[in-house]
Amino acid sequence: MNVTINRDLLLENLTNVSRALSTKTPMPVLTGIKFEITKNKMYLTASNNEISIQAQLNEGNKLKLEGEGSFVVPGKILSDIIRKLDANEVQFKVVEDNVIKIYANRSDFTLNALEKDNFPLISFAESNTFIKLDIGTLKQIIRKTTFATSLSESRAILTGVCLNLSNNKLEAISTDSFRLAKIYLNVNEELPELSVVIPSKSLDELNKIIIDDNENDIELHFSPTKILFKYKNLLFQSRLIDGVYPNTSSLIPTEFLTSIKFNKTELIKTIDLMSLFTNIESSNIIQLQLNPDKTVEIKSTTSEIGEGKEELIPLECSNPVSFKIAFSAKYFLEAVRSFDSSEIVVHFTGEIKPFIVTGEYDVNLTQLILPVRVS
Repeated sequence: MNVTINRDLLLENLTNVSRALSTKTPMPVLTGIKFEITKNKMYLTASNNEISIQAQLNEGNKLKLEGEGSFVVPGKILSDIIRKLDANEVQFKVVEDNVIKIYANRSDFTLNALEKDNFPLISFAESNTFIKLDIGTLKQIIRKTTFATSLSESRAILTGVCLNLSNNKLEAISTDSFRLAKIYLNVNEELPELSVVIPSKSLDELNKIIIDDNENDIELHFSPTKILFKYKNLLFQSRLIDGVYPNTSSLIPTEFLTSIKFNKTELIKTIDLMSLFTNIESSNIIQLQLNPDKTVEIKSTTSEIGEGKEELIPLECSNPVSFKIAFSAKYFLEAVRSFDSSEIVVHFTGEIKPFIVTGEYDVNLTQLILPVRVS
């Protein structure tokens, strides 16, 4: 069994598939990539039990196949070899059941194959319940939500993004119970009624693979325990998180004490600067104070470092009352940076009540942050 393939084509697909390689596993075979050769196709597959990725390559000018069969090779070392090769073509040859020879120009490598019979049988079956999204839309959903998911496994359901489909509306929600991100889309087709929770780590890995080229759509196939993303020649499959996502519909306030519009760039710069005066123990806490003259003062104080303070003049203020609130600079910066608008509005409901951030042009996006009490 021989495989001759263009080096760049191989590297591109190895890089994508390698995102599903397992680094810590009781199953050594999951550190490998499975090559499966049929009459005129080659499949590359990797899995870590959380996500599984398969690339399909058709025989042609850049791929020549002789024989049929399969083998599993250590994924990281193979990717490193191909990445560092200076060759146009790479040839694989199975010389024994557990020995793979690799030839490229004057280079010659021998890899010990992993036990292919131990590689899990993975079904990448498509579903009758599926939707199509353009790549840019999916990347926006991921970028604007995954950062707000929980890092703690104590409430596993909060480590994922909840995707709700109903009628002509798609809604994505994430929260770690201290902040919340919510984005919705109206589509021109009737969507199936369903709600799933996708691990944020899976979405982040997918986001590294898909490229916003305005030419390709991506299909999302839903089944009871997994979701399959079909993109170009790739199948990207992730488990779903089992459980009921908390109802967050009542958390977003609709009445506000005051709303303040800022230039996003200026606000980020100031918050970022004041965060230098925070520390881990204070959880990056900064304070915002609105004065009756419509100026906004942002400051941070720690006994170890000192105090920083800067005054901002907002673009607009609906109700210039004396008002003070404290919150996490990290959470606030991540929320504000998710907006594409150059101007954002912060809507405050009270000094110890949740507040929301909206964007002038991001009408479908809402970020919510819980304040903290300070002495």
